[in-house]
Amino acid sequence: MRAGRLLFVTYLLLAVWSLLLVYSTSYGVAIMRYKVDPSYFFNRQLLFYGLGLLGLLICSRINVKLFYQRVTLRILSLGLLGLLVLVLVTGNAANNAQRWLSIFGVTFQPTETVKLLLILVIATVFLRKGCGVRVQHWVLGFLFLTIALVFLQPDLGTALILGVIGVALFLTSGVGLSRLVRVFIWAFGLIILVATLIYFFHPDFFSAAKLGRFAFLDPFNFENLDASYQLRNGYYAIGSGGVFGTGLGGSIQKLGYLPEPHTDFIMTVIAEELGVFGVIWTIFLLMLLSFTALYIAVCSHFIFDSMVCIGVAAWISVQMFLNLGGVSGIIPLTGVPLPFISYGGSSVVMLSCAVGFVMAAARRNLLAKSREVVYL
Repeated sequence: MRAGRLLFVTYLLLAVWSLLLVYSTSYGVAIMRYKVDPSYFFNRQLLFYGLGLLGLLICSRINVKLFYQRVTLRILSLGLLGLLVLVLVTGNAANNAQRWLSIFGVTFQPTETVKLLLILVIATVFLRKGCGVRVQHWVLGFLFLTIALVFLQPDLGTALILGVIGVALFLTSGVGLSRLVRVFIWAFGLIILVATLIYFFHPDFFSAAKLGRFAFLDPFNFENLDASYQLRNGYYAIGSGGVFGTGLGGSIQKLGYLPEPHTDFIMTVIAEELGVFGVIWTIFLLMLLSFTALYIAVCSHFIFDSMVCIGVAAWISVQMFLNLGGVSGIIPLTGVPLPFISYGGSSVVMLSCAVGFVMAAARRNLLAKSREVVYL
C-alpha cells in the first residue's frame, strides 16, 4: 500500500475508533453532569471529524508554490502571534487558565491552530531563506516568543509540545551539532533566569494548584488525596480492566469518578473497558500514523515537505507521550488530549488539516518519482 493511502486509511480508522470511544466514555457525563442527550458528545465529535475531513481534503490540495511567496510567511506568522495575543487579551478563562476564544458563538482553543501554524512558519522560513545563522536566530526568536505567549495563558503542556516541534524542525534544517549544543545551553540558561524572576517578582505564580501537579509522585499520600484525585481514579480504572477489560460500556470509573473520562483521561477508560488489547490497538494506530509521516518525510524531494511531515510526526508523538505519561503517573498531568482519540473540536480539526499537508507531501513524492522514471 502506498504511504499516502496508508496514512489516509489509518486516519479513518482513528476517526471511527475515536467516535466509538467518545460515545462509550461520554454518555454518562452527558446525562449526569450536563443533562443532555446521551449521544451529545458523540454527535459533536462526528461533526468535528466531518469538518476535519473537509480540512484534510483542502490542505492535501494546496499548491506548495504558495509557500514560496513572501506574503504567505507574513500571514502565517502574524496570524500565529495574533491568535496568541488575542486569547491573552479577550480569551475566555476557565480552571485558572485563559486558553479559549469565542467568535460568533463558536468557542475554540487557538493553541491547537498555533501548533500547525508554527510548523508551517518554520518550514516556510527554511524553504525561502535557507539555513544561515541569521535565519536560525530568527527561527529561535520566533519559537521562544511563541512558547512565552503560550506559557502566559498558562498552558505548560502546549508549551512543551511547541518546544519539541521547534527542536525537531531545527534538527531537520541541517544545523550543525555544535551550534545545536550552544542553543540548548543558551535556552536552558534563559529558562532558569525566567523561572528565578517569576519566583521573586510573582511568587503567586507557583500556586498550590500548580504545585499540586507533583502529587503524581505519591498519589496515595494522605496529604495529596485532593490533588491526586483524578490520577488515583485513573489507576482504579486501569487496574479494573486487567488484560481483557470489563467490556465496551462497562466502565465504572467514568460514571462520576473520573471528571474528564472523554477527554484527557480517555485512555484509562479504554484500559478499563477493553483491557491491554484496547490500549495496544490505540497506541498502534497513533504510532502507525507517526511512522508513516516520517517515512513520507524521508522519501520527500522537497525540504518544505520533509519539515512539515517531521513536525506533524513530532506533534503527534510528543502529545501522545504527555497524555499517556500523565494518566499513568510517569510525569505530571499537563492537560493535553490524546491526539485523534479524545473529544475536542479544535484538536481534531487541526490534526486532520496536518494530516492533509502530509498527504500532499506523499502525492508530490509520487509525482517526482513518476517523472524520474519517465526521464530514465
